[in-house]
Amino acid sequence: MRWDEALCLPMSTLAGDKPVHKTMLVSQGGLTTTEQKLLKQFSRLGLYATVSRQNARIAAVQSDDHDIASVIYLRCELVRAAGFGELAGVLHKVFPNPVVLLFEEPGGKVGVSVSLKRKSLAERGAVVVERIETARLFDPTERAYADYLADIRHAALPQSDLLAYVSALCDRTAKAAAIASIGQYPRCKDADTSQLMALLAHLRDSQSEINVLRLQYRDKEATLAESSRLRIALKKKEREHDKLATEIKELCNG
Repeated sequence: MRWDEALCLPMSTLAGDKPVHKTMLVSQGGLTTTEQKLLKQFSRLGLYATVSRQNARIAAVQSDDHDIASVIYLRCELVRAAGFGELAGVLHKVFPNPVVLLFEEPGGKVGVSVSLKRKSLAERGAVVVERIETARLFDPTERAYADYLADIRHAALPQSDLLAYVSALCDRTAKAAAIASIGQYPRCKDADTSQLMALLAHLRDSQSEINVLRLQYRDKEATLAESSRLRIALKKKEREHDKLATEIKELCNG
C-alpha cells in the first residue's frame, strides 16, 4: 500500500518507517502475557510519520483534559487478517500520543485504527485512551473506501490544532467502519452530523452484540434450549442492526 500517495502527509513529517521493536512495546506498555501474545500477529511495526507543530504547523493542545504535542502514524504489517482489532487495542495502549495505525495484510487489504488520548483523572502525568475507532480491513481500490481515504488525507483534515485533527480522524474512521453495513461511506449535511455520529455509535454497539451472540450460538456445548433462545435473540438484534443501517442511509441520502 502506498500510504504516501493515499495520505499525502508533508514530507517533513515522515519518519522513514523506522522499526519499532516488540521489546520496546512490552517494556513501555507494561503488557501482560496475554497482550504480549497478540504481538505475534504482526511481522513488522514501523514509525511512519509524526505530525506536530514543528513539522506541520498544527498547534499543540494543552488543556485540563488533553495534552497533545504530536500525533504518530505507525505502519503495521500483519501476519494474518484475523483478530487485528485486539492487536490495535494493545498498540494504542502503549503510546502516550494519539496514534494512527496503518495495517497491511498479506492479501493486499489494509485497515486503519485511530486513538485519542486524554489526561488520567486517577494518576497525575498519565494519559489514558479516550476513544478508539477502527475501520475493518478493506480493499483500498473499492469506491466507498477510496472516498474514506480521500477524507483522511492530511490536507482534508482540520489544521487548527491537533485535537481537532485527531477528532476528525476518529469521526471519519467511525464512518468507514459502517461501510460494510450500509454499502457506502456515509456523508451528511453539517446540521445532521451529531445525529449521524450517534447512529454510527449505535450501529457499532449493535454489531458488537451480534458478534457475541454469534459466538455463543456456535458454541457446541450450548443446549438445545439455549441455542433456540440465542437464535431468536440474534435474529432480533440483526433486525435492529438493519433498521439502524437504513436510518443512516436515509439520513445521508435525504
